[in-house]
Amino acid sequence: MCVLTSLTLSLLSLSMKINIIGGGVIGLFSAYYLQKEGHQIHIFDQTNLTDGCSYGNAGMITPSHFIPLAAPGVVAQGVRWMFNSSSPFYIKPRLDLELAQWLWRFYRSCNRRQAEAAMPVLLDFNLLGKKLYRVFYDETGLDFKLKEEGILMLYQTPKKEKEELETAEAAARLGIETQTFDRQEVGKFESGTTVNALGGVFYPCDAHLYPNILMEHLIGILRKNGATFHGGKAVTGFEQKGKKITALHCGSEKFEADAFVLASGSWSAKLLGKLGVKLHLQDGKGYSITQKNPAQRPDHATILSEAKVAVTPMGNDLRFGGTLELGGLSSRINMSRVRGILDAIPRYYPNLKVEMPQPENIWYGYRPCSPDGLPYIGRMRDFDNLVLATGHAMMGLSLGPATGQVVRDIFENKNTDSEYIRFFDPDRFA
Repeated sequence: MCVLTSLTLSLLSLSMKINIIGGGVIGLFSAYYLQKEGHQIHIFDQTNLTDGCSYGNAGMITPSHFIPLAAPGVVAQGVRWMFNSSSPFYIKPRLDLELAQWLWRFYRSCNRRQAEAAMPVLLDFNLLGKKLYRVFYDETGLDFKLKEEGILMLYQTPKKEKEELETAEAAARLGIETQTFDRQEVGKFESGTTVNALGGVFYPCDAHLYPNILMEHLIGILRKNGATFHGGKAVTGFEQKGKKITALHCGSEKFEADAFVLASGSWSAKLLGKLGVKLHLQDGKGYSITQKNPAQRPDHATILSEAKVAVTPMGNDLRFGGTLELGGLSSRINMSRVRGILDAIPRYYPNLKVEMPQPENIWYGYRPCSPDGLPYIGRMRDFDNLVLATGHAMMGLSLGPATGQVVRDIFENKNTDSEYIRFFDPDRFA
């Protein structure tokens, strides 16, 4: 006889009250798909839901990013970068046991076997995310400046050319279309401004959008359909009975629910710690600067390969973003890292003039990074009614709707044997 758990019984009910912790793109798309199933949604966020990693990112939807963050060769490159405060990857020196444990698992994950197993799964998940953005646009009619126009990878050195062409070959083996350009062809392809590059690889499968506008629309449609938002509410604790969470606390306030989704990005590990659960997660701080109505700009969303800088046209604006800084959720703006982003721009685009902005005009956010570069999406084994959705690193926006759909599937008990559930298991490092 099959014994149904309390979670399974609740999943079979027509409607549940679900508290979602985290008002970023992952939490909001989880809310969107769960709300469509008739569930009563409450969203909690420590901010007022007008800023965060989902707002200031590069806005890229990237099936081309099928190689996980933990990949062969990353450790060697990372060691060269990690103590240079202006490099694309930086670790703030500090005594931190959690960081040491994360780095050890990251090192262990940087092997060819794991990377090759993960690549087709990440590709499929990114392609699903892109498809669902189009469906979301068709369903809602909301204009968030979605442009399915590809992304160009520019490179300036023979070493990076070799790496990008090898990635393009791997992409071709997985069925991804690429176009390779030499110096002259890049200049013809990118007609919006002068380009200084040895060559480039173009991925027509990629897309981009304006994340600020997307977030405003998501919040608006969720509110319109009855979701309740609790902005400025930091979760300070939980109540549980056996393997079931019964309520969350925001200071002296208590909010009960039938089920919970934890999608609070880089803060997810700290919140799970309140439940006695260890999650290996580090913040990957990034910065961006947005130029309003620039006189000149590239036509195509681009990644500057050596500098690891993203350049994205967004409506009439132009956004530059980059860096990955493991700094322990530091709120300090590291001007050396911002300068590293901006100094790269004229090296690739000689006619683009970008001045160092005032600190108040520099955006920063924290990308939650798992040791193997894969997100954590799934049911927590220690709890019957908690689903985790975090750890997307730099692909949070790209994977937002796909993650939301998987979260919905978990609650609706659908597709329980999918590869996503297996690869993104939150307990895989336990």
